[in-house]
Amino acid sequence: GVSEKEMLFPYGSSIFASKFGLLPGNHFATIIEGDLEKLGLNVLWKGAQDITVEVME
Repeated sequence: GVSEKEMLFPYGSSIFASKFGLLPGNHFATIIEGDLEKLGLNVLWKGAQDITVEVME
């Protein structure tokens, strides 16, 4: 089968998990601007949202 690629943004009391159990995760980025809670609610109620990812030097 095909494995989907995802970026998970847990916030609040979230954990990395699926119906098959806990998922391993590695911290690779820090969000320094914006409102993660608002983004999460928009994704929940409105579906996929556009985001911008920039590399900081």
